[in-house]
Formats: sequence, structure tokens, C-alpha cells
Amino acid sequence: MSKKVLVISPVPSHPQDAGNRTRIYNLLRNLQKLGHEVHFLYIQQETKDDYLMRQAWEENFYSLPYRQIGDRKRSLAQKITRKLRCYLTDYPKYPGAVDDWYENSINHFLVELHRKVNFDVVIVEYVFFSKALNIFGKDVLKIIDTHDVFANRTDLYKNNGQEYYWYSTNIKEETKGLRRADLIIAIQKEEEEYFQKLVGNKVITVGHTVLLRRPKQMLLPAGNKILYIASLNETNIHGIKYFINDVLPKVRAKLPDIQLLIAGKICEALDKIEGCVKLGYVDNSNEIYDNANVVINPMCFGTGLKIKSIEALGQSKVLVTTLEGAKGLEAGANKAFLVAKDADEFSQYLIEVLTNSLLSSNLAKQAYDFAEVYNKKALEPLEKVLDSIPGL
Repeated sequence: MSKKVLVISPVPSHPQDAGNRTRIYNLLRNLQKLGHEVHFLYIQQETKDDYLMRQAWEENFYSLPYRQIGDRKRSLAQKITRKLRCYLTDYPKYPGAVDDWYENSINHFLVELHRKVNFDVVIVEYVFFSKALNIFGKDVLKIIDTHDVFANRTDLYKNNGQEYYWYSTNIKEETKGLRRADLIIAIQKEEEEYFQKLVGNKVITVGHTVLLRRPKQMLLPAGNKILYIASLNETNIHGIKYFINDVLPKVRAKLPDIQLLIAGKICEALDKIEGCVKLGYVDNSNEIYDNANVVINPMCFGTGLKIKSIEALGQSKVLVTTLEGAKGLEAGANKAFLVAKDADEFSQYLIEVLTNSLLSSNLAKQAYDFAEVYNKKALEPLEKVLDSIPGL
């Protein structure tokens, strides 16, 4: 039975130049493919340019301004109270509690929109916007699409020598937000298990479906071209610098003509590097994939599913990644793609796939097969939940 679904997000669905944006876009499109009526409310936290989103979601797209930005909008009394709570209790110091980023001014709009449309399901993107679920009654299925674990996220980055500038909280606050939902969506199994420990058995894993594209022929392009596509964030910067400093020289010692192609906003964080071609943001990623012999994901730490890994597999590309880059995709490790434990193994795998055409062809085929099965299974848990609620 078709459901009326509202998705509330502080992250835009367009342009899809980052993994979380692609995740949101694919989720909405997949809900439509399942026959549901999808409405998208974008809270303008990242951009006010909503032209592409209006084109994509047409009359079911809504956009509201975002005005509350951390401490800058708090009164002096609120700031003093907050500092005292941080000092005297375990209240999170950075960037705050689960509702610190929530925009209360959207509540009236939500009430009026629900009165007009009468939604069956409401999905909130990210736990720090979970307060929106309080607007809806028991007759509405309330869902949080988590994307990542945010408890102690600042510490995760600090322990890896990185500054962190986005959202982080503590376990108590994350649990508070999660308990507002009837259902929690995790993006990979390890995080599903984590959330289950916090809120019990109302968690499912919904993976990230990708474009499946089998090349017309499995022959690799001429040359030795390694491709890395990434958005501009701390974990990606850390990962590519690790690769450039610790892995690439070892590969170049054996294959001097190696060329590293880097695409996406990550290019903005990198200086000129010998043998490296910075492509910047590109509209047609298919052409970039076609021009590469092997794709890498050198991420060393993080949370969530590494979307760039599964996207490469969907493109039938040979993928070499780290243990972190394989999270959520473990069933395909060293079958559909290669997982390196350290820099030496990373460089060894790259040399092997670049010099062994049979190995590369087999991996490319297995990559496509794995992604095809992954796609089929990704939405099953959510589809079952929506289909099992006849009262909606």
C-alpha cells in the first residue's frame, strides 16, 4: 500500500557532490520506486540554492531558512547557563546537546504541512534533527536515518590527529534523540548493532544503492591510472595524504609512470603533486571511472558506510581500500575488492592489479556482481517495515 512519506533534512539532495547528499537522493528515489508518495523538506543549513531540488521533487519540495547556528544565536544568559551545565554535569561541550542544531521555527510549518497532507511516515535525516519527530502523533511512523554515529565523534577525530568541525555529542544525548523514533535506520551492520545497544530492537540496516554499470568490455584503459573521488572533509583529507605520503612512493618505485587522478572537492585541500592530476568537481563521473585502471579509498578512520567504495564497485572498477574503507561491505572483502592492512600491503595490491590483467578483470567482474546483489538487498528491511503496517 502506498504511503505518504515526508523526509526532513538539513542536508540538500542536490548537487550530489558528497556521499551524504547522494545517500539522501537515492533514498528518496528508491521510496518513489517502491510506489510511495515522497515529500522533501530541506532546511537550508548548507545552501540556499534549491533550483535543482525543486526540479527533482517538483510540487512535493519545500524549503525553509535555517537561522540557528550554535552559540552565535544564544543569549548571554543561555551561554552562561550552558557553560555551567558543561562544568557541573556531563552535558556535551562540543558542539552541544542533541537539539542544539535544531531550528524550532520549522515546527509551525510542520504542523500545517501535516494537517494539509496527512503523512503516514516521517523520516528525519540525522539524529540532531530528531526533535522534529515530536510534532507527529502515534498514527505516524517516525524514522531517523542516522547516516553515522555521532557520540564522542570529536574524540574519534582527535585520537587520529584531526580537528573536527561538524556535529558531535555524547552517548546520553544521542540516545535521547534516537528514542524519539519508532524506527532507526543504520547504514551498515556494525552501526545497527551499536544503536540496538542504545535503544533496543527497533533498528534496521538500509544500505546505499548505487548505479550499476558494467563496461562494454572488461579491458582496462592504457596506462597506470589510479583514481580517487572524494568530497572535502577531514577524513578524506587525512586518507589521501596518507596515500600520497606512505603508499604512492612505494608504487612509483615499481611503476614510475603511475598517474594519480583526484576528482571532487577534495582537490581544494591539496597542493600540486608530481604525477597527480586534480580534476576538481565533475558532472559526469562515468567518464572518470572509464579512464581509471583502479580506484582507491585510503580512509583510515571514520563512521558510517564508505559510499565511495560501493560506488566504485557498482562501476565495475577494481577497488583497493583500507579496513576502514571496507566497513559495511565486509562480505566482498578480498573477493570483489582488495583490503589492505597497511601501506606496504596497499602498495603491493596496487602493483599486482596494475600488472596482472587477469586478476584485474576477475576483480572487475566480481565487483559488479557484488554491487548487484548488494543493491537488491539494501532496501529489503525498510520495504518490509513499510509493507507491514496496514493501519497507515
